[in-house]
Amino acid sequence: MCRFDSGSGYFLTFFWPPTGQISRKAAFPVIWRGRFSAFWRPPFSNHLSVNFSAKIKLRRPARRDGTCAILLQIIVGTEVWPRGLALSWPPLFFDEDRGECLASLPSAERPADYAQQLTAAVALFGGTPKALAKRADDYNLLIGQALAKANLVRVNWRLSGEVMTLERFKRDFETEGSKTDFVVYFRNKIIERHRKGQIGDTTRKNHFSTLNALIAFRPVVPFNTLTTEFADDFDRYLLKHVPGVNTRWGRHKDVKTYLAKAREDKLRFEDPYKHFKNRDEPGKWKPLKSDELAKLEHYYRLCGPRTVHRRILAKFLFSCSSSLRLGDLKRLDGSKVENQELTFKAHKTYAKRLQQTLLPLTNKALAYLRDAQEEEELPGFRNYADQYSNRVLTAIGLQLGIVSRLHWHVGRETFATEFIRRGGQVAVLQKLMDHAKISTTMKYVHVDDDMKRAAIAQLNVLDEAQ
Repeated sequence: MCRFDSGSGYFLTFFWPPTGQISRKAAFPVIWRGRFSAFWRPPFSNHLSVNFSAKIKLRRPARRDGTCAILLQIIVGTEVWPRGLALSWPPLFFDEDRGECLASLPSAERPADYAQQLTAAVALFGGTPKALAKRADDYNLLIGQALAKANLVRVNWRLSGEVMTLERFKRDFETEGSKTDFVVYFRNKIIERHRKGQIGDTTRKNHFSTLNALIAFRPVVPFNTLTTEFADDFDRYLLKHVPGVNTRWGRHKDVKTYLAKAREDKLRFEDPYKHFKNRDEPGKWKPLKSDELAKLEHYYRLCGPRTVHRRILAKFLFSCSSSLRLGDLKRLDGSKVENQELTFKAHKTYAKRLQQTLLPLTNKALAYLRDAQEEEELPGFRNYADQYSNRVLTAIGLQLGIVSRLHWHVGRETFATEFIRRGGQVAVLQKLMDHAKISTTMKYVHVDDDMKRAAIAQLNVLDEAQ
């Protein structure tokens, strides 16, 4: 029987069977203020029960200083996780059965060299027996906190009614505060997604920039404080501190992404973006004109094999001819080309679909890829740092008298505009560029005066043919 007194005259009494006699089908009467109230059934379920243990162990053999690292050994099912606690202690003075650091041993348990080992331990941890005892007490507090945290994670999973796996346990154990504070969740989720390969280095950097903006706006954001006013308040802050419309749009987009991730992780909160409309504007990147593209293609043929200009132009012109993102261009190691079709894992959408993407290649695009493969003996293109590549592209543009700004973002803009200029259909372009919404595709299409004249001329031809 267990009795809990609230201190105000009310108490709960649980009738609990002796150890070893708990039945998973048993229900126990609950007494409220001395009266029978209801039956409470423990949250056991055969299909949710998973073998779990959390114990303190030492990692052997001992290190050079004679101490062993202290580990929190977690077992979930058949999987084992030895989680280091950044603590170490002499093995002679450690009780592994109880998981405790000791400052001395009973006389009956002391080995022949006890005095020598005690002197060495004292020298490592403070220089006096009193300092050794204090360090042992401090370490035992840290060990107790780790065990308590592990058991709290286990209890939360049992109460959730879901099956706990070691991966889920590790995530919850390492992300303390993630279930209450969105800022903590945001940070830990970025790290987790990058570690799992779901986002690349550039995306990780951009997401951390958004996180830093959020922290500057509000360092702590409890999930229960997320209301529809949050998005408006954050937007007002961004208006004062972030000049670019598209940059602000990106900040809101990143926040919404991680709010969606939190909902996927079963966290409950009000949607702060329910009534907020995220606004952007046409991008500042403009496509190359047809004559500028021709100049670059001609200059590429003049460059010697394996020169920096040729290497960078090969990848850039391939982007102009294929619509591939820069992230995908850097990761062509596992790609295959068959029948003039490139099969690869799209970097930006890989985490969502986990499937191969097929992209038909033009003759020009295929030629640039073949040149790079033959000259570099690589499956894709030679990669340089983005900033260095952009500086080289700028220098090439100045050398050739190209007015349009050369930058990696221009490649997809150029492909989309040229595709429409030559009579391509927007619906097909959407699929080639791997966009979920056709409105996103249209941001890449820039209709110039020549395209308008050509379209009207085509209408005149059709009218005259009637």
